[in-house]
Formats: sequence, C-alpha cells, structure tokens
Amino acid sequence: MRTVNVKGLNISVLSLGTVQLGCDYGINNKDGKPSMEQSFEILDSAMNEGINTLDTAAGYGDSEVVIGNWLKTRPEAEWPFICTKAKHLDHTSLSTLRESLKATVEESKRRLGLKQLPLLMLHSCDEYLESEENMKICFKELKENGDILYSGISAYAHHDYRKIAESGFDATQIPLNIFDWRQIDNGGLKALKDSGMIVFVRSVYLQGLVFKKPEELDPRMDFAKETLVKFRMLCDKYGMDPAVLALSFVLSLDGVTSLVLGCEKKEQVESNGELFNKAQILSEEQMNEIHENFKGSEYRLLTPSEWFNAQK
Repeated sequence: MRTVNVKGLNISVLSLGTVQLGCDYGINNKDGKPSMEQSFEILDSAMNEGINTLDTAAGYGDSEVVIGNWLKTRPEAEWPFICTKAKHLDHTSLSTLRESLKATVEESKRRLGLKQLPLLMLHSCDEYLESEENMKICFKELKENGDILYSGISAYAHHDYRKIAESGFDATQIPLNIFDWRQIDNGGLKALKDSGMIVFVRSVYLQGLVFKKPEELDPRMDFAKETLVKFRMLCDKYGMDPAVLALSFVLSLDGVTSLVLGCEKKEQVESNGELFNKAQILSEEQMNEIHENFKGSEYRLLTPSEWFNAQK
C-alpha cells in the first residue's frame, strides 16, 4: 500500500479505525463488537494489507486493551504507528490540566502496553480551544518527558482549521467527503497542508450515505435524493462504483495524508484494500465537475445527527 512521508513518518494512505473493536458502533454494525480473536484477525489483516497506522482512543471502550493484547503477539519491529486520544480533561488551572492529561496518558500507555504514545490527540478541538496556551505547555512537557512522540487535535467541520494549523501540533483528524466542500472552499484544508501537519480524514463515506440508492432512501431523507442522483450519474460517467469514487475524491485532495476507515470483520479490511487499489487520482476536470455539483451542500445533508430530525 502506498505511504505518505510527513514529519519523518511513512504513513499508509489507509489507517485502520478501531472504535468497532472496543464497543458496538455504527448504524450499519449488525453483529456488535468483535470477539478478541476476531479483533486479532482484523488487526493481522490490516498489517497484511500494508496498513501501518491504527486510530484508537481512551473513549473507544476496550479498543486500547484489545490493541495492547494484540501487540504482545507481534514482534516490536512490526508494531504499527498508533494514534490515541484524550478527552474530559480538567481545565481549572495549568496544574489540574497537567495532572489530568498525565493521568490519561499513563492509562493509555498501560492499556496499550507502550512506554511512549506515538501520537496523542485531543479528542475534540474544543478541549484545545478551552485553554490553548496551557494545552501547548502540557503537550510540550509530555514530549520533553518522553511520554508522547507526536501531538494532535481531532476536529469537526465547524472548527476553524486555520487555528489548528497555527497550533504547533503535529497532526489533526478531520471529517471530509465528496459532498462536503466547506473546508476546501474556505481555505481550511490548504491551511493544514501549508502547516505541514499530518492530516487524517474520517467520515469518507458520510456514514454510508454514498452507498444509498436514491430510490431506497428513508422518506425522511428525501432532501438527499437530488444529491445522490447527481452522485450516481458521476459514478456512471467516470466508470467507478460509489466507494471507489468517494475514496478517489479524498485521495485527490492536496494535503490529505491518510483515510481512517473502521472494520468489524477481516473481510472488510481486505475489501478496503482492494478498493484502495482501484482508487485513482482524479483529473482537474473531474474535480471541477464534482465541485460544481456539490458545492454549497446543505447543512442537514452533511450532518448525520440531523438526518432523521429533518422535516419533509
């Protein structure tokens, strides 16, 4: 699998999201959390596909524990690059923030069985915005003490990516998909690229919306029908199935390092590997056509929490 070199790291263009390994997650998850044996098969398959980066978090149920147990079965030289996340920190003062962040780091290290966290992200940009300067101090100390190697901030589309780009942190994780041009058109993605940050992208399939056929939509989501009709027309025109076009679009954006996709079965890991092999860098003409069709997509289309609250 192709890798991208950023900040001295060779990161695979596909990263494995592991929230599904730690808890029941996702509207399309019919089987629940995989067993420990099944989780090991998923992680082994990811390595066999050339995926060298895992995305986890302290808030992902048992995910860190599962990964930690799995690491014991692999030689250290084969260990992937692991990103985990911290949240619910105490911002009362610099000392309380330092203590709560340190405690979170120690717990993640214990669960993962690591002496140092390769990448620690704040689970939400709001944590960073609540006390920016204190957060910078605490992360600098964690680096100096050898507790973490790289620092990062996970964000949502409503956050100011320029502020993240100016933070001095090493990495970020953002949602992005073919229908959502907000942070492309406003220069947010370019700011992240220009900062030299590692940029992980999640929600590439917009919670599976790209797979829906227009005629099969829930009646409460009729507002998405026109968008999906246009999307399917482009799939036919470019000779790509929906998953391949969705992947190709994000991989064609300048500044994106790796796409984070989760799996509940090892077969899904293998399928994702095949899809990435079919993905291609889209031409300027194709990107312009996609932009023309989906620029200015309405908020409720881009926000899954609003889908079934919307009125017809």
